[in-house]
Amino acid sequence: MKKPFRNRLTLGFLLIGIVIFGQEFEFDIHNTSLSEYLKMEQDLDSEQIPNIRNHVSFDGNAQPIKFKRKQKIISDLVAYYYFKKKDSTMSHILFEWDESLMTLKSNTNDKKSEKYQKTLIRKYNDLEKTITEIYGKSKSKGDLSNLKQANEKGGLKKKDKWFPNDSTEIEIYTSVSNYYEKRGMVTTAPTHRIRLYIRNTKKEKKIEPKLSEKKLDTLKLISRQFIRTLGNKDLVKSKEYLSELILKTVTDDQLNTLIDNLDFNRETELNYSGIQAGLDGNIFTTLQFRYKDDLSNPPNELIKIIFDDKDKVVGIQPIKMQGKITD
Repeated sequence: MKKPFRNRLTLGFLLIGIVIFGQEFEFDIHNTSLSEYLKMEQDLDSEQIPNIRNHVSFDGNAQPIKFKRKQKIISDLVAYYYFKKKDSTMSHILFEWDESLMTLKSNTNDKKSEKYQKTLIRKYNDLEKTITEIYGKSKSKGDLSNLKQANEKGGLKKKDKWFPNDSTEIEIYTSVSNYYEKRGMVTTAPTHRIRLYIRNTKKEKKIEPKLSEKKLDTLKLISRQFIRTLGNKDLVKSKEYLSELILKTVTDDQLNTLIDNLDFNRETELNYSGIQAGLDGNIFTTLQFRYKDDLSNPPNELIKIIFDDKDKVVGIQPIKMQGKITD
């Protein structure tokens, strides 16, 4: 059964409206991929710019991808796309209009004209209006109506938040101020900034990493081969087992010291195996070996080997107990 023409026409207008705005911003962070965001920036002729500092993440995020878009009158827009290192899932996006970031100058008495301030406020109001049309009324705090307040301490500030669903948060924030004051070590400098955040707030289910029998057998074999290569004092071949995380920093002297602290004439057996996720989301596997002829409990000597997720060695440590505990 065909839908009435009127209904189909209305749907067409709705889609056209969303697509037109989506050419500049896309708020549906769950259903928009990283590649689609990057394509959007390319279509806008944005300039990809490098990161000037390392962004530390404890949630498994990669370094953000940044773009700059030219703007008229106000500061150029810088877009930051944050995504998971493991699968490129979008974490959050930041769109920022802030001239101090472009010049890398802070705490300067860089006052802006009334035209600049009005343009910045108009940009904020346009963003607020557009997002409200899509997601409804925001939770709002602050006011931008009295421009004279921009010359006073505290300036003009406003923040609006939307919660489209239980796993998305959209926030815009602005500060408009020409106020400058320097008291000893403390400086209050003029600020003209808009920030638009789109956040994926979905809580990831933590899956406890498990070590399969097949994986364990593979790592045991690699461990034996690695130790045998060290025993042959083949330093070049030994380095082939090392992870890229440490390869460039490990020296021949360190390997020779390691060799001096291993007994290659004694057989070893697995004493412990475990797996854990690092703070950056990377998976590491630990194997501990004991010498077969060491019947002590706990063993007097252990060999600890740590592997990355590519089955390469990120650490090896001979462990010798300093003494036994007696009653």
